Amino acid sequence: MKNARTASSQRLRGTHALVAVAAALMTCAAPAAEKVSLRVSWLMNVQNAGYVMAKEKGFYAKEGLDVSIMPGGPNINSTTMVASGQNTFGTNDVSAVLYGNAQDMNLAVVGACFQKSPAGVLSLAASGIRTPKDLEGKTLAYNEGGPWHYTRAMLAQAGVDMSKVRTVVAIGNEVLMNGTVQAKTAFVVNEPIALELQGYPTATLAAADYGVNAYAEVVFAQAKTVGAKPELVRSFMRATAQGWDYALKHQDEAVAAVLALNPTLKPEQQKRQLALQESFIRSAHTEQHGLCSFEPAKIGEAAQILTTYGGLKPGMAIEPMLHPQFADQRAR
Repeated sequence: MKNARTASSQRLRGTHALVAVAAALMTCAAPAAEKVSLRVSWLMNVQNAGYVMAKEKGFYAKEGLDVSIMPGGPNINSTTMVASGQNTFGTNDVSAVLYGNAQDMNLAVVGACFQKSPAGVLSLAASGIRTPKDLEGKTLAYNEGGPWHYTRAMLAQAGVDMSKVRTVVAIGNEVLMNGTVQAKTAFVVNEPIALELQGYPTATLAAADYGVNAYAEVVFAQAKTVGAKPELVRSFMRATAQGWDYALKHQDEAVAAVLALNPTLKPEQQKRQLALQESFIRSAHTEQHGLCSFEPAKIGEAAQILTTYGGLKPGMAIEPMLHPQFADQRAR
């Protein structure tokens, strides 16, 4: 019996040793996730739903990434934060990257999750404004930057006689509600919803529907990050595309996840906005190349618009800052 107990004890110790060795091997085989940060362009809302769901559903983790998603804001510029090295990736309108690189920020575009810009014109439905030409004889409010550059391009494309349009500098929806103006520049995926929830039916004109090509939200990094860590960039974009696909297919879940990060948001407004965003995120191009993919020529068009209407210095080298291979599924 003693020999049997001794043999059993030895087998038990041997089993424990094997388990310990296996655990050690597993620890060695599982490197720590690489920490990266994403600075979004504005305060947290469903504009960021794809990134939030990529984190929530483990798509970033599956790629070996530990991603911190950080809000932007009126005093936090995502291009500056990435250019200074405080964040790995950023999101913003393509114009922000072009203006930033005109100031030698040396940023590289690696994806474009909003395939067209929501910049345009917002009016109350009662105004009767249904086409750009309907703005003739009306008062249009705008503020510099934002959607104004793309709106000017739209009005030019549509042949609007600007001598017949009275323009005033003003912000906020109150100027529409009180009748001070008949139309204002706006982002048509969120600002109309705020009015409609207050009982004001609206009408919108999106610059993208009139041949003004510009990506509303691109993903970018420092050019040196793209050059030194291409697999990191590829992994980040692959998981980001999965996140957007999930968010658009599970919109209630995505809205809830965003609200948990920013409880000050209005649930119904966010729900409607995410639904509207889908047509700006999915396109014929993404059907072929994947979500968040982009066409370099389209960014060239945006640069030309900004040169003509937004004061971007001419002659910028656009192609070196564009890296479509990281988001293009056909390039994998």
